Amino acid sequence: MTRRAAAPGRYEVRLLLWLLEQSGRRTRVPVPTGDFARQQNKPALGVTAVVEDLQERGLVLAHEDGERPPPDTELTADGLALALELADELHDEGALHRYTEDALLDWASEQERAGHRPRLKEFFVSEQVFFHGTPLSQGDVEGSARFLHQTGLLALDGETVEARVTPTGAGRRCAAAGQGVSAFLTREPPGAGAIHIGTVQGDFNVTYGNVVHFVDTIRDRAAGLDLDDERLRQLIRDSEELRRTGALPQQRGRLRALATRIREQLVAAPNSVAAQALLQSIGPVLTRLLG
Repeated sequence: MTRRAAAPGRYEVRLLLWLLEQSGRRTRVPVPTGDFARQQNKPALGVTAVVEDLQERGLVLAHEDGERPPPDTELTADGLALALELADELHDEGALHRYTEDALLDWASEQERAGHRPRLKEFFVSEQVFFHGTPLSQGDVEGSARFLHQTGLLALDGETVEARVTPTGAGRRCAAAGQGVSAFLTREPPGAGAIHIGTVQGDFNVTYGNVVHFVDTIRDRAAGLDLDDERLRQLIRDSEELRRTGALPQQRGRLRALATRIREQLVAAPNSVAAQALLQSIGPVLTRLLG
C-alpha cells in the first residue's frame, strides 16, 4: 500500500478508517459523516469533497438524500478491503518503516529538484509526514534518515532534526525508479552488495534480496504459528530489524544475534508443524546468517 500509485490523501484515508470502525467493518452500512467533520475540525463541504473523491475511486457510496452536507456514506467492497489493509498496516512496524524510508527519500529528491537543501525538521510540515493519515513520530523519521544515510542513499550534514538532507547519486536513482527503497537495495545493494559471512564450512554471500525474502516469508506465515499477541509483535519487530540491518553488511554480528532470536522464537512456537515448515522454507538463509 505504501507505494500504491495515486493513493488516497490524508483525509481520504482517515475517513476510510473512520467508516471501517463506525460500520463495524461491514459494507452496506450508511454512516453519518457529520461526526467525522467535527472530529477532524473540517467544514461539511470539505468532508463532502473527500466523500466525492472516494466515491469516484469506487471506495464508498454516498447517500445524497439528506438536506445538508456531508452525506451519509457506506463502504463498498473495494473500500472495505482497502480500509482493512490500511488498518493492518497502521499497526505494522515494517510497513511504517518502509513508508518512512520511501517518503523521506522522495521528499528530499523533490526538494533538491526545487533547488532547496532542507533541514530534516522541514519534513514534519510536508504532506508526506502522514502515514495513513497519522503523523510520523520524530523517532521514526530520524531512524529512517539514519538508515538511508548508512545505506548511501541520503547525505546528512548535521545532527538529528537539524541535519541538512540531500539525496546521493544512488538516492536519486532510487527515487527516479519509483519502486521503493527496499526494492532498490535488493537490486543495487550498498557497499560490496552482499553480506559476507565466514564459517568453518566455507564462505557464503547472503544478498539483501535474500534477507528481504526471508523477512517477507516470516511475516506472511507468522499468524499461523499460534503465538500470543506480544510474542507475535516481537517476532515481527525482530524480522523488520533484520531487514534494516541486512542492508548494512558491516552489521554482521547484529544480524547473527537477530537470526538467533528469530530461530528461538520459531522453535518455541505453539504450532510446531507450521513452525517447522517455516524453518524449512527459510533454512538456507537462516543457516548462513547464523554461520
